[in-house]
Order: sequence, then C-alpha cells, then structure tokens
Amino acid sequence: MKLFLVKTSLMAFILVVIMLILLISSSFFVKNKEFNNYSTDSNLLFLESSIDYDVLFMGISHARNFSRYKNHLRVEKIINKNIVNIGQGGGACGVNEQLFYLDYFYYKKNTTSQIVYVLSPPMLFSKTLPIASNTFDQESFEISFLFKYIFFSGENKNRRIISYIDTKLKKKWLELKPITKESMLDSITYLDREAVKKGQNIAYSGDSLDMEQFRKATKLVEETIQLAADNDSKVVLLIPPALFGKWRGHQETIDFANEMNQKYKHIEVFDASETVLKPNFYYDNHHLNTKGVVYFTTNYLKPLIQ
Repeated sequence: MKLFLVKTSLMAFILVVIMLILLISSSFFVKNKEFNNYSTDSNLLFLESSIDYDVLFMGISHARNFSRYKNHLRVEKIINKNIVNIGQGGGACGVNEQLFYLDYFYYKKNTTSQIVYVLSPPMLFSKTLPIASNTFDQESFEISFLFKYIFFSGENKNRRIISYIDTKLKKKWLELKPITKESMLDSITYLDREAVKKGQNIAYSGDSLDMEQFRKATKLVEETIQLAADNDSKVVLLIPPALFGKWRGHQETIDFANEMNQKYKHIEVFDASETVLKPNFYYDNHHLNTKGVVYFTTNYLKPLIQ
C-alpha cells in the first residue's frame, strides 16, 4: 500500500511538471512574437517589470479602445506622456478582475502617476462580467499570475482558472499573432435608438438595474482606489462618452464617483457622457472610432490629465 501511494504521488508530480513545461513553453513561443500594448488585447503578453508610466487606463472596452488600432500611439503623442492600458473588452472582465490586473501590475514593480478609470455604467451593473470564464484566455501562462489569482477573491474562479490553463494547450493560442490594424475608420451616420435599447437590455441583463450588483461593484472600485493610493497613483473616474449620452444607471454611477471624490483626496471625476455627440466619431452607438479617440483626447482627456 505504501509503495502504491509513493508511485501514485511520483506519477502525479511528473504529470504536473510535464504540464508546467508545456504551459510555459507554449507561452514562451507566443510571447516571443513581440506583442505590445496596442497589438493585443492581452495584458501579460506585453507587460514587463519595473516600468514607470505616466498614465494607466483601466475599465472595459471603452478604456481599451484608447490603445486598440494603434490609438495608443496617438494618445501618447497628443498628451505627451507614456501610457499603459489594462482595460479589457469583449465581455470578459468586470471590476473584480480589473482590480486583480492592477494589483499584479504593481506586484511586478511597475508604477503609474495617474490612473484613468473609465467608469462605464454597465460595468457596475452587469451580472455576466463578474462570472465570465474567458477573462484570462489571451494571457500568457505565468506561475506568479496563477498563484496570486488562486488566493484572490472572486466569482467563478475555478472555471476561469481552468479556461486560462486549457487555452494555452490549444492550436488557437499557438497561432496568436500581434494585431496590425492601423486605425478604426468605420463610422455610423445616425443614432439607432432601437439598437441602443436592445444593447442596454443585453448589457444589464434586462430592462432594470441590479442594485445589489451595483453595490458589490462599487465596493470593488473603492478597493481599487485604495490600492492606487497605497501606490501613490492619483485616480480620475471618467464616465465615457456615448452617442446617446447617458447610459441607464448614469445617475447612480456619477453619484458614486462624486462620493469617492469627497472621501479621497487623490480622486478627480469627469462626466464625459455628453461630450461627443456626432455620429462620425463612433463605429457604433458608444465606441469611439480612431477619429473620435483623437478628438476626445485632444479636447477633453489632455486637459484633464495635465
């Protein structure tokens, strides 16, 4: 019996070692394709250690679009500062995992003077973002990342971790390449109110606001603010622009942001929801195209940051 247990333990150990070698090797292969912040939606494929940044963006797709389509380079040129973007779109990441990404950013001894937290209202009310299992599917395998997340509080963690590991053994992962699209030139010509209504119902999982989810999300945002303070980073809570102006839940979001502004000295709030109301600056009803990003950065973001 004792010999059987020894053999079983040894076999399990060997299998774990083989698995780690495969995970690390596949990630090494992909990471060597030289990704940067604007050529991937991953946060680990480009992230290094001990880098000092001026500005960090975080949030969902409205944040990530400041880097996608080489907008990253345009924003840096306009504001004359180096930026890093850990925002995650695609319905894959909520406020809790954004908090984890920021914590890991600091863990790798990176710094940022200022954080622009793009506080999209649906991110605070969403029932699906907190349980998305594909959050880390595009992330390279790092033992430190995995172990820190194992001990990090969150919903649906087991499925998220399994998906993180499983995707590193798939052909799709090995074929991942840097995105080379130069810009997003698509634009719309009018505000489609029916599409807005349908889109908001999808974002909020119905036509009402989940206030319990909002309370949980805002608590996590406040933890993010505290983490930023502990690392000497000032925070701007930015309500992003949309062609239709205010999202459902806008008032609750701005009230929370103003409460944080009163509570913490290192917080600024900017309600940009109705700053860009021309269709040609959007590729859908609430995502800025490259022309829109340049316009917004030049006229609103640059003065806000500086």
